[in-house]
Amino acid sequence: MTGPIYDFSTIPVIDHHCHNWKRQSAPFSAEEYRLFFTEALDRRVGPDVPSSIYYRWTIRELASRFEVEANERAVLDARAALGPQRVAEMLMAEANVKAAIVDFGFVARGSDLFTVEEMSGCLGGASTTGALRIERVLEDLVLEYKAADQVEEAFRARLNRADLEAERIVSLKSIIAYRTGLDISTPSRSEAYGSFAPLKQSATERGAIRINNKQFLDYFLGIALQWANDERFPFQFHTGFGDPSVFLRTGNPIMLRLVFENRAYSDVPIVLLHAGWPYVRESSYLASVYSNVFIDCGLAIPFVASDYMAIWRELLSLAPTSKMLWSSDGFSIPEHCWFAAVQGRNALAGALEGLVKIGAIGDDDVLPIGEAILNGNATRLYGMDRFAGT
Repeated sequence: MTGPIYDFSTIPVIDHHCHNWKRQSAPFSAEEYRLFFTEALDRRVGPDVPSSIYYRWTIRELASRFEVEANERAVLDARAALGPQRVAEMLMAEANVKAAIVDFGFVARGSDLFTVEEMSGCLGGASTTGALRIERVLEDLVLEYKAADQVEEAFRARLNRADLEAERIVSLKSIIAYRTGLDISTPSRSEAYGSFAPLKQSATERGAIRINNKQFLDYFLGIALQWANDERFPFQFHTGFGDPSVFLRTGNPIMLRLVFENRAYSDVPIVLLHAGWPYVRESSYLASVYSNVFIDCGLAIPFVASDYMAIWRELLSLAPTSKMLWSSDGFSIPEHCWFAAVQGRNALAGALEGLVKIGAIGDDDVLPIGEAILNGNATRLYGMDRFAGT
């Protein structure tokens, strides 16, 4: 089987949505390493991970890079011998990441993580900026303050463009799909405040909180969306699959219709992450009919390993190529970012090659489209030129 005739390997990518990696103090065991390749929360899935296509494919590709036999033990031994820094250097040299936007609010897989600033070195010198996770901000404020009005005042104060840009934060991010779903309503202040007392009590008793109250989350998300609308500030939404905390039906991006149809939010640049998988066609449709909606491929590429080209084809079916972005949603280890960059480029080139063959686009369209999706659109959307070389 031959690859696509177009070669995108030299086009730098902007990973507009990824996460911090773990500081690795000792080599990973096979059991630990496998769990980085599943969205499952139940560790008992571990023995089945090596039979998944993504894991098999990663092991084969790593074996080729490390020049060892294509099996888990040989690859992990080689990885341990090279050390985490050398592994990252090798993989990132091939990934060719120009810049990255790091959601630094994700700590579910361990708290000993590189900072956003340190991720620049991890990614081979890429310029790194941040995405501010709304739910994490709210949870910290509920822990800190005694009254709902204090939480709201502090929340609004946090949404200050000058302060965010000083922190190199270029986007807001919501994971409300993991909490109460994307069918976001517009509760009143009194309805939201009425939920505060039990939230505060739980936070005080446990010393931590995971907010799952719909009225409370929807109310504060509305505040954030209104601010982002006024500031034309990008807003990322988790859509589609993830760990089992997501009820997949209400993670369908089509559930955001009330947001898209609300004129108060019509100028917010909204990015639907993860191609909405498995609702890829819905994502493509939404980007085609709403001027402020953008889509990306992260997490779906690399995790949905048998469907990379199909994902690109479905995204390209309706969505303008000027509204498509590349990301890896890579986390914890460099492999996800690397694999998504290498194989995502190949699949995109292959999908565009197919469109050339049927006469849908011309040969001279391929490179401009590839460059736009892999880095140009993100540069424009997030104003990444402000941080070039930093």
